[in-house]
Amino acid sequence: MCGACAVLNNAPDWADRVGNPEGIGHGHNLTRGAERQRRVSLVNLLLATQRMKLFDLGNNFSLHAPTGRVDIVATLAHVWAAADRQSSEPLDPLDARQLEALERIDS
Repeated sequence: MCGACAVLNNAPDWADRVGNPEGIGHGHNLTRGAERQRRVSLVNLLLATQRMKLFDLGNNFSLHAPTGRVDIVATLAHVWAAADRQSSEPLDPLDARQLEALERIDS
C-alpha cells in the first residue's frame, strides 16, 4: 500500500469491538481510542524481542525497525507481515510462551 492510500483509509478495523458486536472482546468502559492504544501496547510487548516498535498514526500504524526502516500498515493484522520483512528472524505472534506472558500482564 502506498503512503497516501494508507493515510486516507478510514474504515474501522475488524478487531474494533466498540460499536461492533461482531468484533473481538475489549475492556469495559474503554473508548475506541483507548482500546486501540491498549492493543498497540500489547503488540509492542511482542515486537520488543526484535527491537521493533509500533506507533499509532490514527487511521494507520507505523512499524519502526532497529535499522531505521519504517513501514506504514493499515491494520494490526498487517503488522506481522511487515515485521517479518523487517526482521532477520521470523516473528510468531502466536508463540505459546509469548501469549502466556501477555495473559499474565493483561490480567
